[in-house]
Amino acid sequence: MPDSDQSRLFSQRILETYNQMSRGERYLADVLLENPLSILDQTATQLSERAGVSKATTARFIRRLGYPSYKSAQATARAEGIQSGQSRMGERMSEMRSHRPDMSIHLQSEVQNLVRTIEQQRSDHIEQAIQILARGEKLWVVGFADNYPLAHIARAQLIRVRPDIRLIPLGSFSVAEEFASISSSDAFLAFGVQKRIHQFRSVLRSAIGAGSKVVYITDQVGRSSDDIATVTLRCRTRGAGIFDSIVPALSMINYLCSALAIHIGEPAMERLNMIDDIHAEWNDLLSDNL
Repeated sequence: MPDSDQSRLFSQRILETYNQMSRGERYLADVLLENPLSILDQTATQLSERAGVSKATTARFIRRLGYPSYKSAQATARAEGIQSGQSRMGERMSEMRSHRPDMSIHLQSEVQNLVRTIEQQRSDHIEQAIQILARGEKLWVVGFADNYPLAHIARAQLIRVRPDIRLIPLGSFSVAEEFASISSSDAFLAFGVQKRIHQFRSVLRSAIGAGSKVVYITDQVGRSSDDIATVTLRCRTRGAGIFDSIVPALSMINYLCSALAIHIGEPAMERLNMIDDIHAEWNDLLSDNL
């Protein structure tokens, strides 16, 4: 059997049984489809924690795939030669070169990502996130590297419905100096989708250490634990082309900000009206098309 076929065996088992899986099992499936190496790199307990499910759910998931045990699944996957991230990117590039990008496939992929992201959210986690964003004395929005645009968009939305929204990193300013004013009454909205740098984890650990609450938005394979987040919301980012999808993360931002405005109530509406009044007074918005 060719190596390319062998590397697909483990993922193919997941895809073939996906529609029969329970909601919890689908969380595990999405984690492993995003990064098949997870089955080799992590214990059953670690994988369960990453997917946010019980060890019993993980055991049922493994049996559904046809493996008698987790160690058996690891051994089989290792024997099948699961590819590294670099190899998977090479395979994706090869597919892109041999096939013209198809807008319908792209749309299908984006819709699937959005649906799976929404399906996997726990209502208590969403409510907890909204409470944290509403109660923080200061609200810090954090996003380094590729996550900076997401943080910037979130900050632009949040500042419209509540005051004192701070962005990390801020231009050329040192993060340490900005961070010196953190307090236990503050809240953080942090983005760690795909690429994450060491400083990002340092910021979140310091925030938790100071007693702040952290809402962490990440992808299916991003590690999360009590030392970096109070509540973790995961987005499915599997892309049909070269780049991973950011649609679920953007949708999560939109939803949280809208839900926060409703939770805050009249003060949020008054702030929105005040912003509109300021724009009208300054006459700084175009009233017609360019």
